[in-house]
Amino acid sequence: MGLLQTAPVFGAIEENLARIAELHHELDPVDLALTPELSVNGYGFTPHVQTDLFAADDPRLLSLVSAGIAVGFAEKSAAGLPWNSYLLTDPLTGTRHLQRKLHPVSYAPWNEHLSFRPGERLHAGDMRMARIATAICNDMWHPVIPWLAAQNGAEVLVVPVASAEGSDPARIRRTWEVILEHTAVLLQCYVVFVNRCGTDCGARFWGGSRVLGPDGSVLVHLGDEPGADVAELDLSALRRLRAEVPLRAEARTGLLTGALTAGLGPAKEQMHV
Repeated sequence: MGLLQTAPVFGAIEENLARIAELHHELDPVDLALTPELSVNGYGFTPHVQTDLFAADDPRLLSLVSAGIAVGFAEKSAAGLPWNSYLLTDPLTGTRHLQRKLHPVSYAPWNEHLSFRPGERLHAGDMRMARIATAICNDMWHPVIPWLAAQNGAEVLVVPVASAEGSDPARIRRTWEVILEHTAVLLQCYVVFVNRCGTDCGARFWGGSRVLGPDGSVLVHLGDEPGADVAELDLSALRRLRAEVPLRAEARTGLLTGALTAGLGPAKEQMHV
């Protein structure tokens, strides 16, 4: 698994595409190379212009994904606002996996709900190397999303991100560390976190892309500059772990269904602890 940590610029489509290809050439051969959220379009805090939107079968994207490079892009929609999408393909089998961000951030300064429509479904796909699901940035801040991915058999969770430093860089980095380690250990999966870096539209993005094993250990870790690295994923060991400690099989999914059916409104009686 390869990491391609890029510093895309909002609206600089051709330059962003070229830089992805250049970084990929620096890697040794890998089954799949991952780029950050919106790696093709850059991360703006305003809506994308219509001419910068892509169909999922755009030849400029396909030239990358056919080589095993996953890309994040603004996907055009006939219904109005585009989707924040992520596309990867197994270059040997041609199996395609397209995920649309389920939870565009709805608060300042992001206000993604004004620029993107939410996706409607979480997918998990069987690639040649593993069963993979994608949770795009803010989707990881909703714990049910990675849990559902694992329940659907995902062995590798791809997490493309555009995380900015904000006013408290240490806090945001620590929060992501907790989210990623918690996900890897409790869901018994590999977690591939690929964040962008650089400065875009006045925001500084901190990079820190990494791959975590199912024990929470960090297999590779990039810094705050553009770069690339490779991690080996031992899927046989992962499958043995899941067989020996069947946490997913213990999950009482009916509890979730029942809770949602009954509603999650406020309790009628106050609880004292």
